[in-house]
Amino acid sequence: MIDIYTNYRLQREELLARIAQELQLDKTRLARMESAYETVAGILKEDKDFYEGLTVEVYAQGSKRIGTTVKPINDEDFDLDIVLHLYDPYYKHTPSELYNNLASALERNQNYKSILERKTRCVRLNYKSDFHMDILPACMPHGSEMQEIKIPERELRTWSSGNPKGFAEWFLQIANSVRDPLLKLYSDALLEARVETEPLPEDLYLKTPLQRAVQLLKRYRDIYFKDKDYKVSSIVITTLAASFYRGENSIFDTIDNIINRIKENYTELRTKGHRFRILNPVNHDEDFTDSWDEDHFISFFNFIIDIEKKWHNLKNSFETSKDDYIKLFGEGVYKKTLNEQFRTFSKASRNDLDKATGLIINGKAFTNEQGYINESTGRKNESHRNFGG
Repeated sequence: MIDIYTNYRLQREELLARIAQELQLDKTRLARMESAYETVAGILKEDKDFYEGLTVEVYAQGSKRIGTTVKPINDEDFDLDIVLHLYDPYYKHTPSELYNNLASALERNQNYKSILERKTRCVRLNYKSDFHMDILPACMPHGSEMQEIKIPERELRTWSSGNPKGFAEWFLQIANSVRDPLLKLYSDALLEARVETEPLPEDLYLKTPLQRAVQLLKRYRDIYFKDKDYKVSSIVITTLAASFYRGENSIFDTIDNIINRIKENYTELRTKGHRFRILNPVNHDEDFTDSWDEDHFISFFNFIIDIEKKWHNLKNSFETSKDDYIKLFGEGVYKKTLNEQFRTFSKASRNDLDKATGLIINGKAFTNEQGYINESTGRKNESHRNFGG
């Protein structure tokens, strides 16, 4: 069986996957959100005053659609972004009409009337749990286009363009271009080496390095900008990560190279006096940085420099990089996932100290009269779950 502790690169990669897995929304919460927007879709389709006879589709966009969700920090709500796609050309409607018809249809339902909030471009439903749903109304640009959308914009007087389905396809095609991901190469051996009573999440080793990289980058973004202005949006991080991804087969190398490429590109453009722009890959008329001023750019570059330094330190051993893991992902998440990794694989290690530590963490350790830690004889040890300092 494989001894993960003799291979630092593999141990680090597996730990990064565990951290990303811990950070993402759990299946229960995702199922609750999915049920919520399917209910909204059903109500709108059954409403006789809401475009009866026309096809209406409600679907998720953003991180939910591309598999890069991350739990909010500080008990904030998760923002579930939904598109209400009316399959009818936009020129048959006005922006305000489309928006107001959506809001009115939901307000006619007593369950939504009290939780509905009209935002600038979307209608928000504030659920009494840990998420809110932003519903973006949209039409077709013309009668044959099934992906691109027209969205009410600028005080509901004009239209802008979008393509959330196309963006998701673009991202996932790049993410799936990886060959022989490191964790998939070792997945059979890692699964064999796990503790029998310690089942692993089904998709722990299945998500691509790019998906995991976006999750980890967004996590540190949330930590870094906790007390700072000009927070970098998720769409910017996702677009940059996919644009600078070159098929790296590990999470660590993916982030390491993406950060370096962003820094080099940004520095080169600014040195030449050019503007650093982040264009929508499926709609080049849209620049995600068009509203940025100089303070936004300075804040963005400082974020890149900061994460580059901390990420570089992860090339060292866990003993010397522990503080950087904590700064990047949070102390609780780091210690929890490191404990879980140790508990899962220590039994398969060829190192006696690793095995003994694993038994203690699992609460299965006994100390015999000779002072040796084992699984069956002597005095039972108390379990310890704070491995990692």
